[in-house]
Amino acid sequence: MILRRLVALPFAVGFACIFAAEPDFPLTEDSKPHEGVAKGTLIKDTYTAKEGSVFPGTQREYQIYLPAGFDKTKPTAFMIFQDGVIYQAPVVFDNLIAKKDIPPLVGIFIKPGVVPAANENALPRFNRSYEYDSITPTYSNFLIDEFLPAIESKHGIQLSTDPNHAAISGNSSGGICAFMVAWHRADRFRRVFTGVGTYVGIHGADQLPVFVRKFQPKPLRIFLQSGTGDNNLYCGDWWMANQMMERSLSWAGYDVNHAWGEGGHNQKHASQIFPDVMRWLWRNWQTDIEVKENPKGESKWKGYEVLGNGGWESVLHAPENPDFGSTPLTGEMASVAAGSVYVRKMSKEENAVLFTRLNPSGSQDEIKVRITGDVSGFRAGQNDCLRLFINATHPNAYARIVDVTQDGKVLREITFGEKDNEYDLPYTRHSCICCDSSGHLYFAGCNDALIGRVDRDGSYRYLHGEKLQSDVLGSSSGEICLSPDQSLLYISGYNNRIDCVQLRSEPPLFQHDQPFYLTENPYGQTHPVEMGAMCVDTNGWLYVATSLGIQVLDQAGRVNFILPTPKPALDVCFGGKDLGELFIACGDTIYKRATKAKGVVSGQQAPIKPAPPKL
Repeated sequence: MILRRLVALPFAVGFACIFAAEPDFPLTEDSKPHEGVAKGTLIKDTYTAKEGSVFPGTQREYQIYLPAGFDKTKPTAFMIFQDGVIYQAPVVFDNLIAKKDIPPLVGIFIKPGVVPAANENALPRFNRSYEYDSITPTYSNFLIDEFLPAIESKHGIQLSTDPNHAAISGNSSGGICAFMVAWHRADRFRRVFTGVGTYVGIHGADQLPVFVRKFQPKPLRIFLQSGTGDNNLYCGDWWMANQMMERSLSWAGYDVNHAWGEGGHNQKHASQIFPDVMRWLWRNWQTDIEVKENPKGESKWKGYEVLGNGGWESVLHAPENPDFGSTPLTGEMASVAAGSVYVRKMSKEENAVLFTRLNPSGSQDEIKVRITGDVSGFRAGQNDCLRLFINATHPNAYARIVDVTQDGKVLREITFGEKDNEYDLPYTRHSCICCDSSGHLYFAGCNDALIGRVDRDGSYRYLHGEKLQSDVLGSSSGEICLSPDQSLLYISGYNNRIDCVQLRSEPPLFQHDQPFYLTENPYGQTHPVEMGAMCVDTNGWLYVATSLGIQVLDQAGRVNFILPTPKPALDVCFGGKDLGELFIACGDTIYKRATKAKGVVSGQQAPIKPAPPKL
């Protein structure tokens, strides 16, 4: 007995099947040419990437579909297809445009790159898997920043820059490629169709169902197609992987639909349903073109438990200044318990440190501190002051801690750190210091120094003789942060790892070191995810500034969600009223975002014991 059940759009349901052969998938009338329907034109050409390209030397054929009556003088909606012309798309476009089911689209059909063979006895280099199966932003950068501008210029067309006017599609590896372009660049693409998408372990795509659940939902509309006869190979099971993707997208609240069938790893089923997929992707295009994030409000993304209303708001912007050769912002911030956030600025004035103070009311003040020496870091200290760490320099073997008022008046200085060996000089960087409410200052030193602690009276010690299990503490790049109860020190280091060390008031000062936290890096070693500063909230959650976004980890060490940022963030802290706003430093701009959380300023607040985590 043969049981066959096909899914009719717009509904998609699960099924069980036993089959002896793949069923037929006859094309509908919308995929066949019809007399009286105006036909678009196809332009064929080849693009060769130059040496400066991310895919140098690659050649790729492409075709451009221009709808009947196309007006080159106006920006137009468009749709990209990987692997050239698939799904009978030009014919479908003719029919659906004539019915006004979709807007008059420009279709762009691109084949993967090939590096021509060096000689007759050599094989070309086939870039398809390298380009399509990768989950890095490389192909999206190529497509958006290189290829599309080139063909616009060559063929005199204007593609709309409104992401709601752009769709992208592909089959198999072309499908995962299409999804990743929209995932990385939702600012340019919002509509996606993937047939038998390769969401399996070739270049990391098997991780995507998890990352869909951890990243803030993006404004995408996505249709997936697969079948029980899809591939089941060394790198995974396509049929199961597509279902995993659909479940994750639904869980995260995406505008998602699917068609499951009994087909194999080919274009047959996708071609059959393509006209109805197009109607679904472009539904209501004449009245409501916008594709929205979490349109039904049903997302289970954990970040919604923490975030307040609204998105990132720019609160301080300092573009490149010729006097400095770069932005005058250093990317260094620190907050005080009253909610003000201090942003350090570069200064050409000798013996002066400049800050912009961002007040909870929204006003700003310029603060100048008259002081000598290399101020490498600053944090909130006791009695509402700021503590400035001034590096020791050879031959001056002393470091200093300077307490200043919030208006920049120097209160006192602590000198410490005389050493005979210049490699033991107290020397650190901005986010490698933190303060507790008892007046201790901890710093991650460079060179041979590991973690140091300076007491209120100026006495200090390194971790010499108390070396922990981890080599992360020897890293000059280690950022540090205290837990809300001030009993744990978090230290970031190599390979997306953050160590957790228990603090003691008497020697040994540090104990029970573990590489406790591991931030996410979906790209492996091909695109290392850089880590910056860290901060905590009263719940004990750890917020880590990374080039991937703000990664938020619970007390048990797990990344619960990732908050995308407008640009890669270097520093992060809580500020504003009740310390309820999250501030990030992104190069030339400081942004803030409202949250439901409350931050911690350990140097000015008593230890806070959070509730235990769910294990």
